[in-house]
Amino acid sequence: MADILILANSIKNNGYCVAGIEVNSKKWIRIVGDQDGAELYLDQLNYIDLEGNMKKNPFEPFNKIIRLDLGKAVPLRYQPENKLIGQKTWQEIQLAQNNINFDTPIDLWGEGDRIKATDIEQGLINISQSLYLIQVKDLNFYVNNFNSNRAYFRYGQKIYDLAAKMDPSIFQDILNKKRKYSNILTVSLAGPYYNKHSKQKEHYKLVVAVF
Repeated sequence: MADILILANSIKNNGYCVAGIEVNSKKWIRIVGDQDGAELYLDQLNYIDLEGNMKKNPFEPFNKIIRLDLGKAVPLRYQPENKLIGQKTWQEIQLAQNNINFDTPIDLWGEGDRIKATDIEQGLINISQSLYLIQVKDLNFYVNNFNSNRAYFRYGQKIYDLAAKMDPSIFQDILNKKRKYSNILTVSLAGPYYNKHSKQKEHYKLVVAVF
């Protein structure tokens, strides 16, 4: 069993991507549906809350510590933190939250909003960590001309403009100024996606939670 502070609960294909930091080891864990890093589905995300009630996803990141059964590690070159989801129902627990340190990478896997899949496959880029909890500056959320939810911010000496894949209702509340937020983000490197414009597979950098 593992106790995980949930720091990402985002949209992934037709399901969800859930990840967080294991309370004792302080290491990232991404919970996946199979050895290829498949998304989780709604019926896999039921959990028992502190009052003993059965709840369904979504639960807000940075708000719950979940005790869950995990399967074996199934690391991928671009997502080394992956572990298989177990069979037992998740349990919310009350646990004094130890201080979680922010990640402090030099940059977010280089510049821009994506990485060529071939660069990772050929070892030109080594992904030692595909999830970061970071503090940023000049954070702004908006919808671009292609109707894509975006997050614009400065991290270190670089400016990033990334797709925002957190719960769409949270994103909309931010746009409507119904939700306050700080400059703390969880960012994630996604699995390979074939870009018909560049005619190659790419890994997009995503904002998957804001706090």
